Amino acid sequence: MRLVTVSSDSLRGRHIRLGRQAGFFLAVTASGDLILRTPATPAAARRRLLTWGVQITPGPLPAVRRTVAVGTAFQHRVWLAARAIPAGQTRTYGELAKAINCKSAQAVGTALGANPLAVLIPCHRIVSRTGLGGFAWGLRRKQAWLAAERREPA
Repeated sequence: MRLVTVSSDSLRGRHIRLGRQAGFFLAVTASGDLILRTPATPAAARRRLLTWGVQITPGPLPAVRRTVAVGTAFQHRVWLAARAIPAGQTRTYGELAKAINCKSAQAVGTALGANPLAVLIPCHRIVSRTGLGGFAWGLRRKQAWLAAERREPA
């Protein structure tokens, strides 16, 4: 799956629709850009979308034509590096930082925490040196996704 990267400014004023699919809350633009895929609550997702300046309109989800990651240039670098990790494998925050020539594992963790596309950007594959580390959507979910990938790599 090809991932298009944009800043939130490029979404300002665009109309989007919201819906649920396979346990995830989705936000899709009228033209079919998937901009948010999260297991977060609808209220949390709406708050995030409103910070991007989009207009939420009622109606069914349009067909998804492409996937768009909304973030900063640094976040995009981190997310693309995370996508290069094969299913069923993990890397530490420090290893990922080193891979993108960043001196801060904490900055990498912060970028991963802003991931708008759960599983599609596999931030669950990044762990700390001493354990699982954090996870925006909860450690139980991180453990479950990693276990599922180890059983059946994508």
